[in-house]
Amino acid sequence: MAMNVEIISKETIKPSSPTPSHLKTHTLSFLDQLGPPIFLPIILYYTKPNTSATTASLKESLSKCLTKFYPLAGRIKDEIYVDCNDAGVDYLEAKVTNCSLSDVLTNPNIESLVQLLPCKPYSPETKKESSESPLLLVQVNYFDCGGIAIGVCVWHRVGDTCSLNTFVNGWSATARGDYEAITPQFDLASVFPPRDLPGFDPAVGVCNAKLVAKRLVFNASNMEKLKEKLRKDSNVVSATRVEAVSAFLTQRLMEPKSAKQEGKPYTVLFTTNLRKRRVPPLHDHSFGNMYSFVNEVFTNEEESRGFVGRIKSAVRRINGEFVGKIESDGDWYSRHIEDEAMKSFVEGMRNINFSSWCRFDFYNADFGWGRPVWTSIVTMPYENSVFLLDTRGLDGIEAWVSMSEENMAEFVSDAELLQFSS
Repeated sequence: MAMNVEIISKETIKPSSPTPSHLKTHTLSFLDQLGPPIFLPIILYYTKPNTSATTASLKESLSKCLTKFYPLAGRIKDEIYVDCNDAGVDYLEAKVTNCSLSDVLTNPNIESLVQLLPCKPYSPETKKESSESPLLLVQVNYFDCGGIAIGVCVWHRVGDTCSLNTFVNGWSATARGDYEAITPQFDLASVFPPRDLPGFDPAVGVCNAKLVAKRLVFNASNMEKLKEKLRKDSNVVSATRVEAVSAFLTQRLMEPKSAKQEGKPYTVLFTTNLRKRRVPPLHDHSFGNMYSFVNEVFTNEEESRGFVGRIKSAVRRINGEFVGKIESDGDWYSRHIEDEAMKSFVEGMRNINFSSWCRFDFYNADFGWGRPVWTSIVTMPYENSVFLLDTRGLDGIEAWVSMSEENMAEFVSDAELLQFSS
């Protein structure tokens, strides 16, 4: 039976204390300006906390937390700054029926999980920023069995995945009574001042067509098998979990499933957090967009066996010198972004986009009743995209793959893919 989610209340949560006058304007950084017009989502699943205490605690702690994350309670103006006017964030409560939390954990229906979010990550309505639109939305979903799922969406133009993680853990720490645990830093505009970007389209790559998602789980045992396969096939001495899964999925995607795919090259894009790559490095709690990506072209499946070495080499190019060039020459970087993005649209070229959410602390988001039993995203609006998330034990990986229905049907029929994932 299909999961039914009914919204039972909606309100606006504002900071518990007014934002001081000297903090009323938060300037977006140059990298924020490049952010796509989508919401970044995360859903956190918990078993049987005390519901009555939960409702009051979540609202109170969110309000208190917003005094530190004050830009999230504001509104974007003129696409270059946030008016930190304490307008507040959307807070929804919902009742989930026809489905228990254990049903979701055991056999999640990926397409239905979006109901647990306060908004879709992307729709034609979200493409154009509005000065009235909230930058943060929360939906707390109560299952009949007592379980809870908390869906959080942050507007990508004000923060990346690292920022989303900072907020979620700042909120949960506040709920536990540890308000001082996390202090965000809103200073990226001083490092990357905003620029005029005539003709730049931040929505490049965002897909309007219908996509479907598949969640592939690589547990700890299969991770070891994958790494052993890499050692045999590619002479790779060491590979991280992310590198092993990315290499494997690239090989499976590149193997032609039909004659029309024969001989077509792939461009593989990999997103990289820049905070620790800058000299001097920025704090993990530097709030905003602080990422870039590397792009490698593979002409055939055999060449993809050198994936790990080439990606390691490409990522090493994203170093302090690279970040310094972004700081000193934003025009160069905006051209670089467009050039790299357009590689995916060359006629005959296929693309795979990897984004790793591993090693973020979403599983540490304890609101006072324990860590989440699962964290998830939903179908993301990027064709042929792969989002990599930690498993709860932090020793495996969940790969969330989004693509067209036709391509997905071919992809999931791959026997070797099924051998290493569930």
